[in-house]
Amino acid sequence: MAQPFVNIVIITYNGYSYTEACLLSLLKSDYHNFKFFLVDNGSTKKDYEFFLNKYRKNKKIEFIRIDKNRGFAAGCNAALKRIKKGYIAFVNNDTLVAKDWLNPIISYMENNPEVGMCQPKIIDLKKKEYFEYAGAAGGFMDVYGFPFARGRVFFTIEKDKGQYDDIVDIVWTGTVLVTKKEVIDKVGYFDDIFFLYAEEADLCWRIHHAGFRIVYIPNSIIYHYGSTKNIVDKTFYNHRNGLIMLIKNYSVFQLIRYLPVRLLLDLIAFFYYLVIYFPNCWEMTKAYLSLFYLMPKVLHQRADINKLKRINGKPKYKYHLYKKSIIIDYFLKGKKNFKELNYEF
Repeated sequence: MAQPFVNIVIITYNGYSYTEACLLSLLKSDYHNFKFFLVDNGSTKKDYEFFLNKYRKNKKIEFIRIDKNRGFAAGCNAALKRIKKGYIAFVNNDTLVAKDWLNPIISYMENNPEVGMCQPKIIDLKKKEYFEYAGAAGGFMDVYGFPFARGRVFFTIEKDKGQYDDIVDIVWTGTVLVTKKEVIDKVGYFDDIFFLYAEEADLCWRIHHAGFRIVYIPNSIIYHYGSTKNIVDKTFYNHRNGLIMLIKNYSVFQLIRYLPVRLLLDLIAFFYYLVIYFPNCWEMTKAYLSLFYLMPKVLHQRADINKLKRINGKPKYKYHLYKKSIIIDYFLKGKKNFKELNYEF
């Protein structure tokens, strides 16, 4: 198969040791028709200039410098403004790729034009027999907006025994996602209101609204280092961004049906944090307070999404949210892995 052109976008923020390893891994892959867009999201000037001087002669790399850390979504958007055509692969900088990682995805997308985005299998770089938290074998979501994945439900991460080696339609992608410029032109850029966490899922939701499929390709393999720190800010962004995503994408009927339960589950989480780790209570409180400030912008974006829905009509390819609460099933019913959920595709 001829290799269609691929734009590879890598965002880095004070993590050039990871970025260089990722870059060298991609350069060693057996896919050669590509160009890198390396976006520096406000790293220290010394680190940026050292890396720039080391690789500036490589014609496959275009450097983009942002004045300060404006978040993953804004970094991706800076690259998107310069991309004119072709496929686009957004690759986390703390990943390594299998040599043949890209061919299976591009081949599938070339033969299935209704596919708007794909995700590879995400393996833990530190423990290669396990899936990795951020994406695993394809992302899913319950009707209350809580994400999980095949191979990872909350704190339970499965070994990769080939149990998820089938190509399936998924709800969201993580860590590495491959799409097309024409899809981005139709649905718009990443929403930089998210700053951190859920920006990929929000983009995926718009891709579904536009009538495209999102697919997991198991014979494309990525190794992800992932975060090893307990980031308090994650509580703020997870609660705030999950609510923003629902408000933007659900119909009025769906909001009336599902939002009260989501709010109740968040209230339960608040009291859980109160007992287990108090700083998360303040982060969750800030998340809700920030919604009042952001609501005008969120509602404006909701209007744009409703317009996208009207233009495309009823989705031809149905994406299936989990109809039960993943929180209740996991924490109260003890369903710790994906197959126990009996998820309806």
